[in-house]
Amino acid sequence: MSEAEDIEQREVRASLRLGWSWLLLGACAGVVLETLHGFKIGPYLDDELTRLLLTLAHAHAVGLALVVLVYAVAGAPLMARRWPGHLLRASSLLVPLGFGLGAIGHPEGDPSLPILLVPVGALLLLVGLTAIAHAAFRST
Repeated sequence: MSEAEDIEQREVRASLRLGWSWLLLGACAGVVLETLHGFKIGPYLDDELTRLLLTLAHAHAVGLALVVLVYAVAGAPLMARRWPGHLLRASSLLVPLGFGLGAIGHPEGDPSLPILLVPVGALLLLVGLTAIAHAAFRST
């Protein structure tokens, strides 16, 4: 197996593991949020910012897990380097964690400090996607 094939296989495995695991956790978070809503749990329903941040964490976990899975199938074969996959996987963790942790112990009206993970993760996502899109145009 050549070095490029080995890199591709490692990227595919890492992306499949993280993508499916994060998709499972994001789906479980959605079930928990629906349960909190369904049973009218006060601390969840009464704090609009907490509800918004946890919903954003759930939605981004599921959405970015799907991006990582698509990368495993369609993006990794295009890449000669591993760093774009690393950036996608890191962003898929940082963005939802930033939203979720930002909901914990937040001051009135503002998310707590971990919300700063969101723009860092978003930047990593954009750089990774740019590299993958560039590779897609290069390969014919």
